Amino acid sequence: MSIQFQTSQHDVNTNSLLWLQTNNIADVCLNIGCGDTCPKNWENIDASLGLKISKIPLVGRSILSVISNHQWSTSIKYGDIVKGLRKKQNQYQLIFACHILEHLSFEDFHQAMANIYTYLKPGGTFRAIVPDLEQYVRTYLTHREDPNLAKNASHSFMRTSWLGKSSSRNSFFSRLTEGFSNSRHQWMWDEVSLKAAFVEHGFTKIRRCYYGDYEDTRFGDVEKIGNFVKAIGIEGIK
Repeated sequence: MSIQFQTSQHDVNTNSLLWLQTNNIADVCLNIGCGDTCPKNWENIDASLGLKISKIPLVGRSILSVISNHQWSTSIKYGDIVKGLRKKQNQYQLIFACHILEHLSFEDFHQAMANIYTYLKPGGTFRAIVPDLEQYVRTYLTHREDPNLAKNASHSFMRTSWLGKSSSRNSFFSRLTEGFSNSRHQWMWDEVSLKAAFVEHGFTKIRRCYYGDYEDTRFGDVEKIGNFVKAIGIEGIK
């Protein structure tokens, strides 16, 4: 007598996910602008000039040690999501970008979004976290109404939002340092505008997301609770 087992779609999805996790199939998960967050079961890329220098054969890491204290993990690949990656279409199941998109100009942001959509598999998930402009504006307005804080309200906004730069750019060293860090924000987003951008680029099932509310637990490898301080997360499906 033979015994038949019924397998639900949930079991199939769960088994597929466990297989991917067990076999460390990094090419299904892309972490854009990873910095020091580079889990082994993700493909981690960054467009930092420092990382690019570190990749120069034989001498790169020595040169970097002279001009920067930051040492990049050798597992991180150099990749510029605006210029495009040497990747096939429909390659990644998950794409994650944390505090990266705000460092792009408006035009470059939309080019990056178009590339991300291209690289994502149908049914794949893109999860992005950016500073929340609304929260910064609300803080500014609160300070503006406080007689003790009003005179510095605008200065505080410019500093904390990373839209301004208080020190001089006259020296070569200051310009070089700025070029390495790219720390200033080029374009800020709130929930409404970022959701609209997701729609514009073809994503569906768009929602605001919060720390730990992902359906695919692999996002837990790259996401940190501190990422959501004065920030918003938006998730969309291709």
